[in-house]
Amino acid sequence: MELRRLRLLDALARLGTVAAVADALSFSPSSVSVQLAQLETEAGAKLLRRVGRTVELTPAGRRLADHAAEALAADEAVRAELATITDAPTGRLRLTIVQTPALALLPATLERLATTAPDLQVEVYQRETIPALDELRARTVDLVVGIEYDPVPVGRQRDLDRRDLMREDVLLATRPAARASRSLADYEELAWATGHHGTGLDAVLRNVCNRLAGFEPRITHRSDDGLVLGALVASGRAVALLPALLTAALPQITAHPITEERLQRTIFTATRTTATDAPGVAAVRDALHHSAAAVAAQRDDIIIP
Repeated sequence: MELRRLRLLDALARLGTVAAVADALSFSPSSVSVQLAQLETEAGAKLLRRVGRTVELTPAGRRLADHAAEALAADEAVRAELATITDAPTGRLRLTIVQTPALALLPATLERLATTAPDLQVEVYQRETIPALDELRARTVDLVVGIEYDPVPVGRQRDLDRRDLMREDVLLATRPAARASRSLADYEELAWATGHHGTGLDAVLRNVCNRLAGFEPRITHRSDDGLVLGALVASGRAVALLPALLTAALPQITAHPITEERLQRTIFTATRTTATDAPGVAAVRDALHHSAAAVAAQRDDIIIP
């Protein structure tokens, strides 16, 4: 059985649909279906069954998917070990990153990599943290730059290697005013802007408003684009909790810590444990670390763990 077809089965087991596999791996859905059909022939067993307009794994399919995950992990570990023998990182590395770290860190990171790893092809995709980690485990990306808000943790996985990159304050953002309050309790009646349901920003807003100020925020605007949230605050139509890296780039708003508690979030990198020692992963992590250190050296609301 060919490893490339086992990779498709592994991705299907993790992502759930042929369409999701095709999108993640840049194939057409028909091509994925053909390859999976060929894998069934090679395996000599029925791996998929149709359920409505989609497919699901049979017991044999699930068992082979488990073996596929082990084979892919072993293959990646061997490739990473052999790659350390070469002089410099080469090949392709697929990186996902959340918007705010991208705006603050990407320019300097890519500039450094042009010198330290000129033969490494870095492909950048903007993704929110949770779906990015799912793609990492499905082997469709190689390195994730994600975010975790206190006190709403991102689940740890034993097959992923996580390293914290920096911590930054999360601030109360309002339209400039002569005497803006710093207490959450004073914003109970106002409209709030935050991320979509299920995002860390949405969860932390609801957590701190309820836990620290005793009210459920009246959320009237939602966006996963930090610049859009900043524009809503600047319009005077909403207030928001926004990270320090973002508020520093938005002079049209005022941002300050809340009085009830210091709020922070962690920016971290994650890769599969089998790829931890891969030269490309190490090179990109090193470049991100240098960029983060340079940013933190100029600010007191950002620290390097």
